[in-house]
Amino acid sequence: MARVLLIVFLMLLSQISSAQNSRLRILTENWPPVTYEKSGAPQGMAVELTQLLQKRMNSNDLIEVVPWPRGYELVKTKPNVLLFTMTRTPEREKLFTLLGPIANGEIALYTRRSFPTEFHTLDEIREKFTIGVHRGTVFQKTLEEYDFKNIVPVNSPISNLKMLMAGRVDFICEDALVIKELLKEAGYPADASQKAFSLLKKSSLYFAFSRGTPKETVEKWQRAFTDVKKNGEFKTLHQKWFGNHPAPMDVVVINPPDEFVFPETPVRKSLSAGLLKFLFPDSE
Repeated sequence: MARVLLIVFLMLLSQISSAQNSRLRILTENWPPVTYEKSGAPQGMAVELTQLLQKRMNSNDLIEVVPWPRGYELVKTKPNVLLFTMTRTPEREKLFTLLGPIANGEIALYTRRSFPTEFHTLDEIREKFTIGVHRGTVFQKTLEEYDFKNIVPVNSPISNLKMLMAGRVDFICEDALVIKELLKEAGYPADASQKAFSLLKKSSLYFAFSRGTPKETVEKWQRAFTDVKKNGEFKTLHQKWFGNHPAPMDVVVINPPDEFVFPETPVRKSLSAGLLKFLFPDSE
């Protein structure tokens, strides 16, 4: 009898472990006002949107604020991971299931207000001037695609802006949606910088689901997103954070091609399987 009860207990333990492993891990970064952390809690427009969708789905999965390179690596290599917000690019359409748009911005070069941009062409900036950029982001990728020569990667958007204002770089690459808030967070007036050149007129922000996330999970998020866009909640939230900036009212899902294999990881036996083998070697 004791042996039967132990087997039942181990089976339940295995089921609980499996359920925990299937939970969606939700990640975001410090990129105010879209996503950021304050007093240990996630904040921002996209965070409030995520919480609104979770409420509709009766979900209480934790939202973690992590450095962008770490979040990007996890969503690229692990199943059941959601990272937001991610700028939609052709490369990322092949890697993730994208749901959006959450907001539309513009990727551009910014410099100090006193910098004489009218005397410099984009080609001259590309060859002669230093460009600060948040490491591992779409901004760095954009600069590389434009063949900029003097890219200076840094670990956060706030640090990037501070380097610009201190004169340690000549330009930074950033999104028009966030530049004013970054200036505020860094302690500078809203007019301390100026846009020099636009590199991507429309940069659309999305939720990114990793490979291996169940189709049913994505569909639940899609239905909730569609509902809040239809009933006006999304538009109200967007206006709260971005004022009169046009709110994208369509809902788009982009699925990557099927051909994909996760990087190999060591195979680990479950705790229950190991205990059964140890306790009952004669049962094999």
